[in-house]
Amino acid sequence: MSRFDSMPQHLIADQTTQGRHVGPRIRRRWRKIVVVYTLLVCMLLFFAYSRFRAHGGDAFSAVVRSLQGEGGRGWSTLSYSVWEETIASSEGEYTRMNLLLVYGEMPSESAYPPPDPPDFYHRYRTTVEQSSSVLYVDVETHLAESDFDLLHHGLVERIVDQFKTPPRVSLVEALRTRVELLPYVVHNIILSFWDFLSIRDACTIAAILGGPGLPILALLVLVPSWLALPVFWVWVLLSVLYVMLPERAWRWMKATVVRFRHWS
Repeated sequence: MSRFDSMPQHLIADQTTQGRHVGPRIRRRWRKIVVVYTLLVCMLLFFAYSRFRAHGGDAFSAVVRSLQGEGGRGWSTLSYSVWEETIASSEGEYTRMNLLLVYGEMPSESAYPPPDPPDFYHRYRTTVEQSSSVLYVDVETHLAESDFDLLHHGLVERIVDQFKTPPRVSLVEALRTRVELLPYVVHNIILSFWDFLSIRDACTIAAILGGPGLPILALLVLVPSWLALPVFWVWVLLSVLYVMLPERAWRWMKATVVRFRHWS
């Protein structure tokens, strides 16, 4: 008689029961892998973008969208964001606008402002201080300040007013504004070591690699700017807890929530 024949039938493991337990364990293990992967790939980008929005990034993006120049480019770090755009380029006038939003460490002179213009150019700076950020508006032109004001009457004042008190717009326009500079955040925060890639290619690669994190990014775009950083940290906290806590802890929390709802 074998060892299993001598055991009571209720003590012999049922293969069907074992299979029912193995399936959920495997699925949970894969979910943990996806959560860890999303944290590793997307956390720096999400932190940079939520920090940008929390410190006046929406108003900065609205100002960039309002510029009627001949093309511009931008870049972003964890501490500041920059936008350069040529306002006028002709034989009679060359004027370039540089916008710098600082919400951390001020960039070094080698990074910003750009090298001093030639002697026949002038740089006029306007500074706008907010509670958690500072906007620097630099105008580079060969014109005297009075001539610039005559040709571009109220341009700098409109930028300052729009940054300090952004106009109310529709939800669709607000969402467009919030994602206006997102490609530059992606390119400069995540893919800065692939300088040969265009902005479009960099965003395509980032979307493929960070696919599991797209719902979180959409949430960071949708929430108000003052909620961007709290939502980011809540996501990080829940992700870490999901990976680190054992399954019985989650069952206990679920049972506690059910009992609380029953009592209420």
